[in-house]
This record gives sequence, structure tokens and C-alpha cells, in this order.
Amino acid sequence: MTLATLAARTASDPPIDFVLAARPRMVGPDWEVLLMSERLGRLLVSTLAGRPARAAPLGWVFAHAGQWGIFLPPESDEPAWPSDTTYLKAGTSLTLPTPGARPDAWPGASGWVSRDGNRLSRPLLVHPVLTSLAADA
Repeated sequence: MTLATLAARTASDPPIDFVLAARPRMVGPDWEVLLMSERLGRLLVSTLAGRPARAAPLGWVFAHAGQWGIFLPPESDEPAWPSDTTYLKAGTSLTLPTPGARPDAWPGASGWVSRDGNRLSRPLLVHPVLTSLAADA
């Protein structure tokens, strides 16, 4: 890595090993994950689509093993998320997709749905939308 590469990184960029990881990881310490069904994930992404990447409430989204996940700041588990979601706290094992993999290869495929903008989603903006979508689903 060159000095120019390091200088180009911003505070919102993930650590280098996070981007290159294609193996099981431990969640955290500066991020946690909310998992949901693919159906609920698609509804959430389509509802929040079209917002500028810098202002968007939704950060990176991944698909793995039939579930979709979003990255959240630590301690984003209050208020409670909908009952059909799973909140993974720091220290939990999680398998992330291979960099560059797209989930549209086949149904249930692992991959990155979105890696635009900030890595972390904004829980206070995502929570009410996801809660409403889950109730309607």
C-alpha cells in the first residue's frame, strides 16, 4: 500500500482487511450486523433506493445463505428490531461474501447487494422503515 492510497482513505472507509476478507469474521468491534430474510431485505433496499450515497440511511448490504445483512454502529440493538430479524453483536461469527461477488448470480447466492457510500447504516432512520415493512409483510 502506498502513502497516496492511505491518504485517499476516509474515516468512513472500512479497515483494509475487512474489504479483502473472504472468510468467516468476528463481528465488531466498530460494527454490528442486522440479518433479515431476502424478501424483507429487497423491500428495504427498494424503499430506500435512489437517495444520494452520502445522505442515504442505508449503508452496505450483503446477501449470504438466504439472508440479507446491513452493517450498523455498535449498540444499535435498542429499540429492538422486528422479530423476524437477527441482530449480531460484536464477537459473533459471520461469513461475508467474497469481494466482488454479486447475489444476482442465482437465487440465494452470496454477494454484495450494495457497497455504495458509508459502510454503516443509520439505525434511527432505517429502524422505522424496516419495522413498518416487516409489519406489512
